[in-house]
Amino acid sequence: MGKSENKLGILGGCFDPVHAGHLMMAEAAADAFGLDKVIFVAANQPPFKNGGAAASARDRLAMVKAAIKGNPRLAVSDVEIKRGGVSYTVDTLDYFRKIYPAAELFLIIGGDNVAGLAGWKSIDSIRKFASFIVIERDWFDVSSTLIRQRIKQKKSIRYLTADGVIRYINRNRLYI
Repeated sequence: MGKSENKLGILGGCFDPVHAGHLMMAEAAADAFGLDKVIFVAANQPPFKNGGAAASARDRLAMVKAAIKGNPRLAVSDVEIKRGGVSYTVDTLDYFRKIYPAAELFLIIGGDNVAGLAGWKSIDSIRKFASFIVIERDWFDVSSTLIRQRIKQKKSIRYLTADGVIRYINRNRLYI
């Protein structure tokens, strides 16, 4: 990714697995706010998830890459995975602020996250580093949990996530 992008969206998550809702959030934010790029940031260890991810960080990163393949507006970053430990948004935004000093940063979150923002580490710094884009999730009913449950129940996950993600899950026998 070049350093000339002026408006960057940051979409963090566990992506366990990435699903159509994540992809639709990225596209909706890019369209509505004229974002040059949306960067998916796969969390190493989310601070609010008990028990960690079902799939490894490597697998979750590979699934995001498969999901966004061919879309020039979408990118993926492994900054939180490389950093290790608990993934805090403030640290990630500070990283992107330094890498892209001329860019305007936008943090893309689901409406379900708004109520908990006061509990985020260094929320005041987050607000200084980036503008929030809140996407209400009531217009789509898909979640990573639903996908994992359907796989365990041997039900189809077609159209819930990208075909490349489904192939990756099947090839690596994830969530069974």
